[in-house]
Amino acid sequence: MQIAILGAESLGARSMATVVRTADRTVLIDPGVALAPKRSGFPPHPREVEAADRVREAVLAWLPRATDIVITHFHGDHMPLADADPYQVSLSAFVPPRGCRVRVPGEEGQSGQARARRRALVQALGRPLPSAGGKDDGVVACAGPFPHGGGGGGVMIVAVREGNACFVHASDTQLLSPEAVGTVLRWRPSVVYTSGPALYLPEVTWEEVDLARAHAARIAAATRTLVIDHHPLRGEGGLRWVEDAGGILAATFMGVRPTLFEARRRDLWGRPPAGIY
Repeated sequence: MQIAILGAESLGARSMATVVRTADRTVLIDPGVALAPKRSGFPPHPREVEAADRVREAVLAWLPRATDIVITHFHGDHMPLADADPYQVSLSAFVPPRGCRVRVPGEEGQSGQARARRRALVQALGRPLPSAGGKDDGVVACAGPFPHGGGGGGVMIVAVREGNACFVHASDTQLLSPEAVGTVLRWRPSVVYTSGPALYLPEVTWEEVDLARAHAARIAAATRTLVIDHHPLRGEGGLRWVEDAGGILAATFMGVRPTLFEARRRDLWGRPPAGIY
């Protein structure tokens, strides 16, 4: 099994796009990317735009080779959009190859915006997309939906298995759902890629942060590699939080230098960046 994380905040842009290759399957998970329109009062820096471009180009380069596509939920940093902004993956450019299996959550429990995006995807692909939650073909398994962090917005978890190897993509569950964590552990994963809590948002409570850390410790103790990225890395405090939780960054997993552009947007605009940025 080969795992390539295409997008993450530690790689410069909002994304969890991932490719998992087995002997005869190429699974493209969450083929989306986005940038925060405003952060610390500043628009995206050109270096962020370059990072988003790289993620988008990587997604579209892998698309013709995909045997399977999984969209875990209907947020613009995880899927192509009919109304994509210049930083995102446009639905008009998203043309899966013939025979490619596309898996998405159902409409149940989704917001009005999410349902509209799901219907736009169905229309663009020209095929029905039944809910993939609970489906397992022996290689790709989907579970859920689970809460998006501490709130609504049903998120699927996906596992890709080959022999004794199992990769689990837990997306925006943010390590806050005991049910989601239990599902991850039941798959006996060797590598887990998940978001942690959105530390940069004032509404996130200390209780949620502590719960997420405890859940991360459970997963880290049961798996070879725990990759935590996405929401925590939108603020510089996320670096320490991921380390304390027993995880590594997506950039570290991919063997490259972390680039926390959104977290350091003010510095990028205000002065030449230095150090880990």
